[in-house]
Amino acid sequence: MTPVRRHVVLVTGIILLAGSLIGAAPVLAEDVVVPPGASGQVVANAIDCTPRPDGGALPVECSLAPGQGQNEESFDTSQIPGLQVIPGAARTATTFNIGEIAAALGRYAAMPMFYVDFGDGTGFGSPTDLKSLSSFPSTHVYVNPGRYVITGYVSFDGRTESTSATVTITAPRAEPAPELATSNWESAPTPQADSVVPVTASNRGGALTVGTAASVIVERNSPPAARTASRAPQVTATSGQTVLVSIPSLPAGRKISGQVRIGSSWSALPTTGVASDGTLTLPAMTFRKAGTYPVKLTVPGGPARYVKVRVR
Repeated sequence: MTPVRRHVVLVTGIILLAGSLIGAAPVLAEDVVVPPGASGQVVANAIDCTPRPDGGALPVECSLAPGQGQNEESFDTSQIPGLQVIPGAARTATTFNIGEIAAALGRYAAMPMFYVDFGDGTGFGSPTDLKSLSSFPSTHVYVNPGRYVITGYVSFDGRTESTSATVTITAPRAEPAPELATSNWESAPTPQADSVVPVTASNRGGALTVGTAASVIVERNSPPAARTASRAPQVTATSGQTVLVSIPSLPAGRKISGQVRIGSSWSALPTTGVASDGTLTLPAMTFRKAGTYPVKLTVPGGPARYVKVRVR
């Protein structure tokens, strides 16, 4: 008889044996070989999740979400610490330390349960695009000084909880505000899925991240934006560096939304305010691929304006 290869699925307080057809296993797993003639019950207190030859139903534990299995502890946020935030001045990196949270969460840190709103119109993940805490970006760049509310969310068992903190971003080259931590986790309403612009997006094809900080941050001053894409002025940037593009001669005090063209698609940038001197600084952008990227600005009550970023 030929040995059978099975999948061991580990859950807190329970072990599941799953055949290769199980694609929705809720936790970490490893392959084991069952000797010829052995039954599926090869581990004490295991549940056999091997697909039935007759297509029969599997035990309910084989497909449960975290916190719902027999003998498994419910996911509990009461003992999870807040997110550590180390503010930077405007146009520099604000840093997040997720080490204590990840340690408290254990294996849950690798599960797609989380998303965050950085308070400046950008976010990481959404209610319909949950992320693992282990993939959380370690930095964020706030272009303008001010007070921003950072809110982290966790979704599990059909409910949402959040933790938040108000961070003060000082003016460029000023002394940054002291380190702080977000508050305790509490029940929260689920925000709209499109309430923020993602710092990473699949439609950007890996070519661009918005708001995160590379090791090098540069500033570029553009000539006034043109009214047609063909006449758009151009600034230069280097692949892998974060660039902050400032554009003059726009209506002071207005809120302007922007889009960057990646290939044949336009990717949204968060709405940004024009300074009192008529200068608009776009959100921090880090391009990962060389090329020329048109940027379209939507001016309320006026024609669209265009600039280009040429990435080497």
